[in-house]
Amino acid sequence: MEDFGSVDAFKAAFKTAATTQFGSGWAWLILGSDGKLKTTKTPNGSSPLATGEGKALLGCDVWEHSYYLDFRNRRPDYVTNWLDKLANYEYAAAQL
Repeated sequence: MEDFGSVDAFKAAFKTAATTQFGSGWAWLILGSDGKLKTTKTPNGSSPLATGEGKALLGCDVWEHSYYLDFRNRRPDYVTNWLDKLANYEYAAAQL
């Protein structure tokens, strides 16, 4: 997480990507083509590989169907829960 400065800074950047994706899409932790970790977002079914942004390490589905039953319209709460309890950081690290 040194590319973000801290774990908290990474989580904030990821949450911003996830909550500012209008409508359906994804938030991502990627390894950019410059070798740095970054967050990004893509609409609908697109991915960082398809857009040429880099290699996807973690992806969070922010389509409404992924969170509505548990979180209603509270996408920020869903993303916080995903970051704190569901994201597989060990898998992401192994992909570097």
